[in-house]
Amino acid sequence: MKKLTGYALSTLLLVGCAGTRNNQPHAASNSNYPPVQEILGLDEDIQLERKGAENHELVEADADDKTIAQEIGTEAIDDDMPDHAPVAKISNGFLLSKQTKRTQFWVDYFTKGQRDRFQRFINNGEEYRHHIEEIFASYGLPKELYYVGLIESGYYLGAKSHASAVGPWQFIKGTGKRYGLAITSELDERRDLFKASHASARYFKDLYNIFSSWELALAAYNAGEYGIIRRIMKHGTRDYYQLSKNKQLPPETINYVPKVLAAKHIIENAHKYGFSIPKKGNKVFDNTQLKEVSRNTTLANLSRKLGVSTEVLVRLNPELTYNQTPRYHAGNYKLRVPRRQYAYVAPVSTVSTKESTPTPKREKVSARTAVAAPTTHTVKSGESLISIAKKYNSGAVELAQINGFKTWKTSVRIGQKLKLPTENSAVVARTVASKPAPVVAKKAVVKTQPITYKVQSGDNLTDLAKMFNTSINDLKKQNSLKRPTLFVGQKLRIPGTKQGVYTVKRGDHLTKLTREFNTSMEALIKMNNLDKKQIYPGQKLIVNMD
Repeated sequence: MKKLTGYALSTLLLVGCAGTRNNQPHAASNSNYPPVQEILGLDEDIQLERKGAENHELVEADADDKTIAQEIGTEAIDDDMPDHAPVAKISNGFLLSKQTKRTQFWVDYFTKGQRDRFQRFINNGEEYRHHIEEIFASYGLPKELYYVGLIESGYYLGAKSHASAVGPWQFIKGTGKRYGLAITSELDERRDLFKASHASARYFKDLYNIFSSWELALAAYNAGEYGIIRRIMKHGTRDYYQLSKNKQLPPETINYVPKVLAAKHIIENAHKYGFSIPKKGNKVFDNTQLKEVSRNTTLANLSRKLGVSTEVLVRLNPELTYNQTPRYHAGNYKLRVPRRQYAYVAPVSTVSTKESTPTPKREKVSARTAVAAPTTHTVKSGESLISIAKKYNSGAVELAQINGFKTWKTSVRIGQKLKLPTENSAVVARTVASKPAPVVAKKAVVKTQPITYKVQSGDNLTDLAKMFNTSINDLKKQNSLKRPTLFVGQKLRIPGTKQGVYTVKRGDHLTKLTREFNTSMEALIKMNNLDKKQIYPGQKLIVNMD
């Protein structure tokens, strides 16, 4: 990449919010439908990002130290600055209190030469910020991780880098799949704000557990965990700033944490630097819900059935590669649709919709009488506030507050009744009422005994609890374990599970089965001692029927 001096440092052209979809012309908005701002419940109009309509530039943190030194006028760019320096100290359990000339360089870079672009980043981020911060809080992570996404993509949901990293969190394909994101020719969940943010939260949590330092965790997010581990072992230090000062990290990684610090400082002092933070009561995803619709159906067809313009459906579902729901998908597809003051009176068939299907009428109804919904949830074995919140499209923090708990980490007991957020009740009711029984599950032979798992090399209680969606304490109680130590070949009963035996059919694959049985790829492979991810017709697999 060509190196430039001053504020014209290396830039990278990225694809627009929804990415480029070939052979799918974007349908114009139908004037018969209500305005976008009315449908989404926005208090002002929004500019919808059209597919391929604009290329967005993102500044990479790939600056050359000599280039930065020319701007600063000294090579001592990683030395601490005096206390009166303009960059505020940053600590509170996230990044250490560090003020360096390198960080000040990035403050100047964003506030001067790149201020128009940085203002666009701010505008984009504020549309999604409250959702992202709530997701991080539900995992017990610092909300300041929001600024990492700002640096990664400027919160353009369809951003794509030269290394084929995609979405607001810039996942490469391998890492995205490792953290549960579906990436196919029809679907790329790296562009889905909610799914990608949950994946990034799980990744950040793993990185912090490895390094016990947010500086090193962010460095690993940028350069890969194994690259950072190799450098720590080679140079004998876990000090990110020491590694940076000695040029023992890649140039992009050396500048990564300072860029995050600079972005945080600027936004917290926006008025001082002449930036504006958009103040809006409702944001683009606030008044939406997930609705099950048929697979392999065009958005134009769904637009007529739901009474919403195709343009809105495209904007709310940037993960779709084409203007249609995926053809190869286990069961119905969950499409994000507006929910404010509208009830969709005709459920979509579980069979692919044809153009000749009569178009149901859209009725405008009162939000209070739209649907009836459950207001409580009875805790089942293995559930936590986080898993329950996910089930009802809510947040663990909100669920804890409603039920009078001090924190979202509070343990819940089997049989305990929890109050549900009322604003999400309509979403729950529609999802539960329209959800069909899993097609595959009907073909599985259910056994009465719980799943018994044979411990394998490298297993531990923490990973097994996560794999089977239970808790360490429940695993210990179920198996009368006094110590957390496991040995290879040991048999463990998994609490709260019921065993099923499924016979593989033609066209089945593990990804499909993980979705049908609501389990993980790792659990299926380990429970059935599969050497490879390939399965064959007639093969019998142990599956979880809960």
